[in-house]
Amino acid sequence: MTHVHCPAGIEAKKACVVYDPATGRIHHRHSVVTFVGGREPTAEQIAADALHMLKRLPNPPGGELQVIHVDHGAFEPGKRYRVDPQRKTLVAAGP
Repeated sequence: MTHVHCPAGIEAKKACVVYDPATGRIHHRHSVVTFVGGREPTAEQIAADALHMLKRLPNPPGGELQVIHVDHGAFEPGKRYRVDPQRKTLVAAGP
């Protein structure tokens, strides 16, 4: 693995999830890191990029999909998550 040294620090970390509003099932987690001096995307741009990435998958989900923005560090390794469709918040769904 090659490590790239970046003299600039991280300015911002953002994330969102694309989910089915009927079930709360998350279909895609999308993260964006902006380095100092870089252009930070808007929430709308991040959501559009997440939907675009999902639709490029071999078998993208159909039907209505929605996006919520979440804390970049919200996901703990080994845990499953879903979205509470009424509150539009991320919740742990079990191990």
